[in-house]
Amino acid sequence: MSTLHTVQLQCNTHVQISNDGGDLSSDAGMTLMVEFLHKIKFDALLKDTVYFNDTRTRIAHDYRDTLTQKLLMNIAGYFHDNAANTLRSDPAFQVLMSDQFVSQPSLSRFFANVSTENLLQLRELLWQIACVYFKHCHQRQFVLDIDSTHSDTYGRQEDATFNAHYMAYGYHPQVVFDHSTGLLLDALLRPGNTYTGKDADQFLERTFNHLAQLRNHAEVIVRGDSGFASPDFYAACDERRYGFIVRLKANKKLGRLADAKVNDTMLDTGDSVSVYHELNYQPTTWKRTYRVIVRSQHKAGELAFWNHTFIVTNLEVTEAERLFPFYQARGNVENDIKELKNGFGFDQTDSSKFVCNAARALISGAAYNLIQVFKQLFVPEDTRMTINGLRLALFHTAGRITRHAHKLIIHLSAQYVYSNWFWLLLTAIQTLEL
Repeated sequence: MSTLHTVQLQCNTHVQISNDGGDLSSDAGMTLMVEFLHKIKFDALLKDTVYFNDTRTRIAHDYRDTLTQKLLMNIAGYFHDNAANTLRSDPAFQVLMSDQFVSQPSLSRFFANVSTENLLQLRELLWQIACVYFKHCHQRQFVLDIDSTHSDTYGRQEDATFNAHYMAYGYHPQVVFDHSTGLLLDALLRPGNTYTGKDADQFLERTFNHLAQLRNHAEVIVRGDSGFASPDFYAACDERRYGFIVRLKANKKLGRLADAKVNDTMLDTGDSVSVYHELNYQPTTWKRTYRVIVRSQHKAGELAFWNHTFIVTNLEVTEAERLFPFYQARGNVENDIKELKNGFGFDQTDSSKFVCNAARALISGAAYNLIQVFKQLFVPEDTRMTINGLRLALFHTAGRITRHAHKLIIHLSAQYVYSNWFWLLLTAIQTLEL
């Protein structure tokens, strides 16, 4: 029970503030998410996907219920386990959950029980949540953005190593998103010193297999930065007849070939010029020749005549002038990663063991995907709205709980600013047909 406080405000001595308001909740809007989980049959989806080896003799809380609780905590913005000690007394969560919230020690025991097999199942859960939307809208065109990011560690976490690119200790997870929906299709936590594109072909294989199982034949293009420029990556896409477009790091040979293409170009140093051309390029490590597109730029006033940028692709019919803007659109993946980390705690590393931290990251990813599906279905006019905006407008809503005639009633404020939107969304969720 919280300690009661009564404090007089200095700005107005006639006003006092106290935390003895009774059965009030600041998370009554989480009703929308609990109703949404029910509508998409999340309990059944979770039961079919994740299996825990539970050896406890006295089971007060099923581990799948604990997982659902952690998902709701992440969606509401409570990333740290100790928040459960307060939330388990929250009247709204008590009403909405079929079972009482577990405490922080129970969450710690849950993560300690997670196995490496569970990590594969949680990765599968990411896809199954994404499939709720893909199957509903019959999506068949996918632009996959693969990237890596950094998760800081503080202490002696297992497999936390120094990454020279980020100049920090931590983990170096690999992620792949669907560009049009922002959905996270797969994620893999790795030691901090793992190279960006290491085994990227194997990492993508899971997503490729999932896409191949969709009822409609999927058209796929994969985009990646120069860290993913490797023959194995190209071969993995070629084998599936999927397109790819990847940035190439400049080298002396590429530089000479590019210079030869623009040597005869008339150039006034006061003009800004962009020229596109193709190279016939196959280093000894490549299994075959690929199209290498060069963008040679000169900016007005710069002393260097040309700056060259290179991309490699197996797309044969797309014009060079269209490929560069298409590649540059992958920059939005940085916003997706930022939302995943800042909005859902993907980079939270509260455990000392690597498996536990990997589970935390994947659960954060599942929470992220639930919100992405929610936005695609019910907020199509603003799918890039951040989770912080949803929390402010919908989830962190004041509510009072009463009991009458064997029913529990959640009373929202009569002055709730986003009341109309809330009721429209609740109606849309309840009438959704999947």
